[in-house]
Amino acid sequence: MLWLDLETRSQCCLKSHGLYQYARHETTEVICMSYAFGDNPATTWFSEDAPFPAPVLDYIKNGGPITAHNAAFERQIFENVLKIDVALTQWRCSSARALARSLPASLGNLCIALDLPIQKQKEGARLIREYTAPGFLTQWKPGDKETMRDYCEMDVATMRMAMSVVPDITPDQWRQYHITEDINDHGVPVDIQFATAALERSEEIRADVNAQLSELTDGCVQKHTARKDRDAWFRREFEEGHIKPLIKNEKIAFDREKRSALLSNPETPDRLRRFAELIEDAGGSTVAKYKSMSDTHVSNRVRGSLIWSGAGSTGRFSSRGLQLQNFKRNVFENPQEQIDLVLAGAPLNKPSDTLARLVRSAIHSPHGLTWSDYSQIEARVLPWLSNDSLADDLLQVFRAGGDIYMETANRSPIFQQMWDPRQAAKQGVLACGFGGGRRAVQNMARNYGIKLPEEDAQAIVDAYRQANPWAKPFWYGLARAAQNAVLNPGQVFTQGRLSFLYNYPDWLWMQLPSGRVIAYPQPRWEMDQAPWEDEPSEKLTVLWGSGKRKAGQPWPRRALSHIILSENATQGAAADLMRESIVRAYDADLPVLFSVHDELVVEGHCADKLTEVMTTTPAWAYGLPIDADTVEGFRYGK
Repeated sequence: MLWLDLETRSQCCLKSHGLYQYARHETTEVICMSYAFGDNPATTWFSEDAPFPAPVLDYIKNGGPITAHNAAFERQIFENVLKIDVALTQWRCSSARALARSLPASLGNLCIALDLPIQKQKEGARLIREYTAPGFLTQWKPGDKETMRDYCEMDVATMRMAMSVVPDITPDQWRQYHITEDINDHGVPVDIQFATAALERSEEIRADVNAQLSELTDGCVQKHTARKDRDAWFRREFEEGHIKPLIKNEKIAFDREKRSALLSNPETPDRLRRFAELIEDAGGSTVAKYKSMSDTHVSNRVRGSLIWSGAGSTGRFSSRGLQLQNFKRNVFENPQEQIDLVLAGAPLNKPSDTLARLVRSAIHSPHGLTWSDYSQIEARVLPWLSNDSLADDLLQVFRAGGDIYMETANRSPIFQQMWDPRQAAKQGVLACGFGGGRRAVQNMARNYGIKLPEEDAQAIVDAYRQANPWAKPFWYGLARAAQNAVLNPGQVFTQGRLSFLYNYPDWLWMQLPSGRVIAYPQPRWEMDQAPWEDEPSEKLTVLWGSGKRKAGQPWPRRALSHIILSENATQGAAADLMRESIVRAYDADLPVLFSVHDELVVEGHCADKLTEVMTTTPAWAYGLPIDADTVEGFRYGK
């Protein structure tokens, strides 16, 4: 294995303009490259001192594998700056490998999480700022060249040490990673003319938000940037008792943490929720998407958006830059009318809402688009994973093309007594499948514009569990299997179609029906208290790779509850279906653009072919009823 790390400089801002513009910019050049073959010590080549090292060039020409952290960066620099041809399949990414094992993606955080004896050098931040960013120094300060060499070589050593304790992924998974990178290179087609026109309306968006804020707060908050006014209004609401149960912090200020708490809590009053939503809108989430399109596109395509296996432990995709995963779903039925108004500079009704609803439509191709979404995939996968005969009748409803929500409603007299049995059952299926309780139901109902009292939410929980007698034994069986595996290293414990194995002392594995494993690093028993518990108790906890570390604290851990395990298993199996569909689509020469949750988007009009790809049942998923809804258009919709 060749391990390497590049340091580059450019007058193009990597953060603002993205990797693909950065790598193609005329001012981008390589400062140095640290590299090591196998376990040999790292060495560093400075481009100002000598030609590119011949041993590395020979190794590349002979097809040897190369590992880099966030390898897409090195790959693009080799191709566009160094002009050295390296096959895509030669690259290995240590960040992707860490993500596949439920660990942090960044090298610095990975080192902290694994508590490695070597860490990324803090001095590196200054070097990067002074010698690589726009306006970089062209002459070395005394000692800085040597410091840069040490910094770069330490990155290689750190990456290599991290990978010595992070198990490799399978050849099939490396192929999925390489296909994802090829998709990233192809890029997402966007309507740059419209995106630019929408971006020019950013001040209009903020003015609209400010007007709504003023109306909502009776003139107390006139601008979203008026922090003192925001905090004063928020403090009054707090002191009047409206939100005291929601915020557990002595400092009463309307910061990002408070907004998140208000938006995620089903008990938040509508006025306060709307206040938080407006501040978020004014913060520029919509503007940021149009700006990302405008600033990072190369030839009207935004490239590099997908992160393979980026969504926590499940193996689903996440995204960077354009943030494909969180587009608003309530799109216009005929978006072209609104787009024409934007292009003409005409007044918009509720511009902040209108432009947010048009973001999806900015993804546009004159060749057409086709997108296909797995139909109720989690509601199908979950009972199938239980392998319980009591769940087979539920699967039969899907096989017969029936209405799962109506079927669930008919299975419990509690649902029959509710205001709308089907709607209540729908909330139960969507919110309670992983073992969720009253709060989960209230949160889910709010997404559909329904505000449920506590007693109704609890009734839905009870009704769902009555209608699905297989569910509770499955959830808690998963937790017992995981716990038994940790108590008995080397032994396999099964629940439904899932298996658990503990390799002492570092890894608990949950094997999915596909054969892929979900990793739970560093399992151990410790005291932990769930939000709904009165006091802590001993629980099985694991390293939380996608958690956020507080300064000066060790990497966060979380209890491995039955809720997390059932959710991970279901979303993981759904992710495996999508991964294999992407491979099938790629092999069938369908121009795949991206995947969002359980939806696959390709370029061109090919509904029949894409539907066939999506609904082909893998051998490992025998008995799982799969269906997909497929749509064609020239602008991405829903």
